[in-house]
Amino acid sequence: MGNALKKLDKKFLIIVCSIFLIPILLIIFLAIIQGCNNRKLTYESYEKKMISAAEKYITSKNKIPTEEAETFNIKLSKLVEIGYLKPTKKALKDDSCQGEVTVRRNGSSIETNDGGFLNYTVNLKCNNYSTTHLVDKLLEDVVTSESGLYATESGYVFKGNKLNNYISFYGHDYRIVSIDNDGIIKLVKSEPESSSRVWDNKYNKDVNRASGKSIYKDSTILSYLISDYQNSKIINKKAKQHIVAYDVCVGKRSASNYSISKNIDCSSVLEKQVISLLNVSDYALASIDSDCDSTNSKSCRNYNYMSNVASSTWTLNSVVENSYDVFMLINGLQDYQDASYYNEYNIVIYIDGNELYTSGSGSLTNPYLYK
Repeated sequence: MGNALKKLDKKFLIIVCSIFLIPILLIIFLAIIQGCNNRKLTYESYEKKMISAAEKYITSKNKIPTEEAETFNIKLSKLVEIGYLKPTKKALKDDSCQGEVTVRRNGSSIETNDGGFLNYTVNLKCNNYSTTHLVDKLLEDVVTSESGLYATESGYVFKGNKLNNYISFYGHDYRIVSIDNDGIIKLVKSEPESSSRVWDNKYNKDVNRASGKSIYKDSTILSYLISDYQNSKIINKKAKQHIVAYDVCVGKRSASNYSISKNIDCSSVLEKQVISLLNVSDYALASIDSDCDSTNSKSCRNYNYMSNVASSTWTLNSVVENSYDVFMLINGLQDYQDASYYNEYNIVIYIDGNELYTSGSGSLTNPYLYK
């Protein structure tokens, strides 16, 4: 009898506990579910979701850009309307937001992987938040004296020697040279490539020898640059996604013309290039010495970060007086040589300033990072 009572007491106790515990557990469970439903996303997390929704949209709607540098803009409101994204009022508890995602085709002019790469840049603006793009971060510190980023007619140029213009680009250090009025950022690799190269080595009938021909679009150096671009150790697949095609300045100039004007270098352009070289004027334009008034002035070496970047490097520009001489920068001065001369070269690439800024101050030890 005693054992039977004990068993009965246990059953009774289990029943009583269940009566009280099950509702409590149910309340806790419902609270967790409700909390998950009401969880507020960060703006940064929402930006990532905008990109994911845009990827889904262009695939499902067959809106994928197909040509080099072609872009397609998708409004935030469209992504919400078709159900690919929660409205900001629900996801962020903020109904003041507007935005869009821009999809750009990069690298199709040089790649063989089914037409290059797609790159997504996002822009989200709310009353109390705005996407920080790389170009926004750079333009926070525009200066009118000393070293820094200077405004020009065509955009902005970094000048001086004490500069925070380092950027880490997928395993390699670059320096930010300039920003154009469309927000495209020009980068030059901090160090020259390991092998010296000829600019061109074709036979030239004008001099009856293999002095090369000074036509950049048909040059040997362009072939080398394309090879560098396709070398994953120099520019990997993720990096290529962010490199935009750009119209580079390949104008010829007189051997006696020492003007630092970019307009001379840009008297002729080669369209949609994903990799290139510096221009003659880039070195002088980077100096803040008041006596740097020509590309042949030794004063241009002063207060100039390019002194540590381009001590001897090929440029895109050639001499107008003949068919074989090409300009180089050496010790801060404009010079020229036969295209068949072996010289160092620094890779130049361009990226979209609307890339999302991640971190960094631009110093050597803390370079700019983006995603």
